[in-house]
Amino acid sequence: MPKKTDSTPKSVAPAAATPEVSTPAPAPVKRAIKAAPKTKNGVKKPKAPAAKAKRTTKITAPKVSSFTREDVALRAYFISEKRRHHGIPGDEHQDWLEAERQLLTESAKPRKAKKGA
Repeated sequence: MPKKTDSTPKSVAPAAATPEVSTPAPAPVKRAIKAAPKTKNGVKKPKAPAAKAKRTTKITAPKVSSFTREDVALRAYFISEKRRHHGIPGDEHQDWLEAERQLLTESAKPRKAKKGA
């Protein structure tokens, strides 16, 4: 005997048994996509880095010494004369460097204001 097939759908649990809360799905975020600029041959140009905030730095001019080469030479001469007089070993190069050091030290010191009459 041939088998009978049931054409009626099987019963599913009633939907009313569980209350369903309808919440809208979040909308997808759309972002604008810009096309990268292309050159004549079709190669994409690299994007330039974003400009950072400008820092304001004060640029100072190099400090001009208040003494000349002749000042250093004269000071070195007197240093060498003193060195020779006392019999201290040394040479012209050391005398020159000592003269520059002394003049720099003197020029860095703040000058006292003269008292007016």
